[in-house]
Amino acid sequence: MPRLEKSFFVFLLASLLTMAMVLLSPLRELEYSTGLDHLYNFRGTRPAPPAVVIITLDSQSARALGQSERPERWPRGLHARLVDGLTERGARVIGFDVLFERAREPDQDQALARAIKKAGNVVLVEGITREAVTGPGGATLATMDRLTQALPLLRDAAWASGPFIMPKTPDGVIEFWGFVPSAGDRPSLPVLMAHHMTSTRPAPAGLAPDTRRHTLNLYGPIGSVRTIPYAEALQLVADPLAGDTAFRGKAVLIGFSEFNQSRQSDMFRTPFSTPDGLDISGVELCATALANLLEGSSLERPDEAPMAAALLGWMALLTLPWQLARTRRALLVTAAMALAWAALAGWSFAHLHLWLPLILPALVAPLIATAGGMVLHTRAARRRERHLEHALELGLTRQGSDKLAALLKGHEGGRTVHGVCLCSDIEAYTSLSETLSPAATRDALNRYFDRFIPVIEAHGGHVMDIVGDSSMCLWLADDSASDACRQARAAALELHRLMNGPAHDDSALPTRFGLHYGPVFLGEVGASQHRELRAVGDIVNTSSRIQNANKPLGTRILASGAVTAHDGLGAGHTRALGPFVLAGKRSPIELHEILAKPLPAEAARAFDTARTAYACDATHSAAEHLQQVLALCPDDGPGRFYLQRCQARLAGATLPDADGCVMLTVK
Repeated sequence: MPRLEKSFFVFLLASLLTMAMVLLSPLRELEYSTGLDHLYNFRGTRPAPPAVVIITLDSQSARALGQSERPERWPRGLHARLVDGLTERGARVIGFDVLFERAREPDQDQALARAIKKAGNVVLVEGITREAVTGPGGATLATMDRLTQALPLLRDAAWASGPFIMPKTPDGVIEFWGFVPSAGDRPSLPVLMAHHMTSTRPAPAGLAPDTRRHTLNLYGPIGSVRTIPYAEALQLVADPLAGDTAFRGKAVLIGFSEFNQSRQSDMFRTPFSTPDGLDISGVELCATALANLLEGSSLERPDEAPMAAALLGWMALLTLPWQLARTRRALLVTAAMALAWAALAGWSFAHLHLWLPLILPALVAPLIATAGGMVLHTRAARRRERHLEHALELGLTRQGSDKLAALLKGHEGGRTVHGVCLCSDIEAYTSLSETLSPAATRDALNRYFDRFIPVIEAHGGHVMDIVGDSSMCLWLADDSASDACRQARAAALELHRLMNGPAHDDSALPTRFGLHYGPVFLGEVGASQHRELRAVGDIVNTSSRIQNANKPLGTRILASGAVTAHDGLGAGHTRALGPFVLAGKRSPIELHEILAKPLPAEAARAFDTARTAYACDATHSAAEHLQQVLALCPDDGPGRFYLQRCQARLAGATLPDADGCVMLTVK
């Protein structure tokens, strides 16, 4: 994962602040209009439960029954006849969404009261009107809600009565009160009917108030809940077979509803309202609320605070592709994430009755992330252009430009860093080039470096310089010296396996490696006419000398004590070879051989004993132990090197070694 840059944190913070402002702005109201409309369009209609039936006082029934076009004028004896019929046909609960607030013909009122009393399951609606309280100057000081109930004769006969209030919004009606706070937490008409349908204790007095507003889960457009005209209902209750089928065990709600909406007074806009203005009647919304309560399918909405926090988290997640991917891929990932949220919201709405926000997370947030991401990528592209222009001045390739940007970020004049240098050299390169033409030599080197360079880069290194058959690579230790040393050591072992193992093709050329850790200056080197990006310093020269020491010591990978001290239990196995003063250097340096496989234990002990004896000028003892090493490992280069020096001492030769340090004079 790439390191997060300062510009990305600025982008992330700006995105979160923008999203926070959106959450506090009127844009959030889009969830109640456009968002809810799209969720219902995605889900479509769903069947209403058959346990709820509406009987409508409509103009068609008025004509069939010879009654007034205004249903409130119908004789109450007609309602008594319907209640008696519904009772005989086994209706479980009967609700009137008709407010009987005034007395009418006494005999008709008495007939309806008797029918209601006999049924024992009738719930009457109550009305709530909001009245203004004005001051002396006519200014409105406050408002109060006035409860209007049915006349006492009918109210006393009914099982219960309750209001039905639906808060209106500019986008229509989406909620209803289960218990109405402005009426003293009175249970609403659908709550009372649902209680009678499901409870073994029908007395409404024991209902525990729940003042939450329930969100309606609509079934579809007008007529989605089974609706029977009043005149047809009277015919059905007169027929025992048809009436039982239509009403037995069901909740029956009686109220005003017209498909001819010019005659309907209480119509409400919902997501299922048609473009030509066909809305849903109040009685059907009351039946929808009742059906939701019976099914337990009212829409659930997450609490405001957790949902706002989740949206901010989603906004942060949407910014990540713009840090991790290029522009086209980031666009595709952002679009895929937006579609995934939309699909989740649609599925949750349809199957879990969970109303998740749609417009903000699936449209607004992705647009914010895309706009900010495009700005972020545009700024990054301009930085790359500047780096490329600078690289061209240095004579670097585009790859060199990328390396320059990565290593000198924020340090245009260069920087001193700590890191690991790895120097490599191809064995017998001079002999190889003598046998090949210049073009063939070039091709052989190209094949070699085609395998060499990817290994370095795969282990986090940078190839800083290639001169002929030699290369110098660098691992920066800005974050961790141990990580840099381990990565460099692992890269050397991998290259050793590829180049010094059994040859598989002509790209494998025997190679020696030297590693050293310390400070290095990284920057431009040269005159105004020609400048190059270089790593310079003592560790560069020392790593080259360490690489050269492989030849006399008969080894492939040598590392300084500074490397092995930092990488701990790194890749491969380490053997201490002792202190050496390298050619052209004054101070001794501890050298260690890096091996893919360890020496046999007996050979390792014999070598350590011989090295200690050599440092103490116990030459005879050292030679004996070295002969043991070579008997066990005939190809051991360091064992052969020390044995030759022991034999030279015993022959009387004067060696420059002193104080246990081996002096190497050959570069």
